[in-house]
Amino acid sequence: MHVLPYAIITAIIAVAAALQAGTGMGMALVAAPLLALVDPALVPGPMLCAVVVLSVAVGWRERAAINHRSLGLALAGLVAGSGMGALVLVALSGVHLAPIFASVILATVLLSVLGLHVRATALTLLLGGAASGIVGTMFGVHGPPIAIVLQHEPLERLRATLCAFFAVGCVISLLALTVIGAFGGTQLSLGFELMPGVAIGFACAPLVARSLDRRRARIAVLTISALSALALLAR
Repeated sequence: MHVLPYAIITAIIAVAAALQAGTGMGMALVAAPLLALVDPALVPGPMLCAVVVLSVAVGWRERAAINHRSLGLALAGLVAGSGMGALVLVALSGVHLAPIFASVILATVLLSVLGLHVRATALTLLLGGAASGIVGTMFGVHGPPIAIVLQHEPLERLRATLCAFFAVGCVISLLALTVIGAFGGTQLSLGFELMPGVAIGFACAPLVARSLDRRRARIAVLTISALSALALLAR
């Protein structure tokens, strides 16, 4: 990568990683549309690599707060959804998916703003996990569906459970992409180039956690995500 684009990419990853490590959500939701504007090759595979590393680090740090029942049900749905997402990618090979990606982000933002209240039952956790697997494999963004289901959990439990979900979910999506030939050595190399941004963001996360309460973090994620999706649509 040239110096300036790489600096921009590292900054995007660092900010998004700090937001997720401090609040439990937002890395892929914020970074993926911006990375797609700078270099489409970074989404979804390399982006998923970055999310895996960050999520493992945060999940381990917050492991005592993980809701294991919710995590298990969501992951069961995720397995099925990831396979479905990979099949859709094969079926739509060559189709311009950016408008679909942007629409998914905007729809998620709208639902959150409207205050959609979904109870975390066994059914909604399974469906949320399946939906996350589909959009995560296709676009590198697992967060929106399962985050809507878990949004009313206490912040510490939400952050820990989501990051554990992302860690497993992104690995499953990477395996699915590998099977269909959409992830390999080139994408893995690009993923390694995102690691400095991940490290910077993780190191800055305590500052984010102290300066942002849940309400402010939610507003920041929704605002940046909406602007990023609109920019992708206008491209």
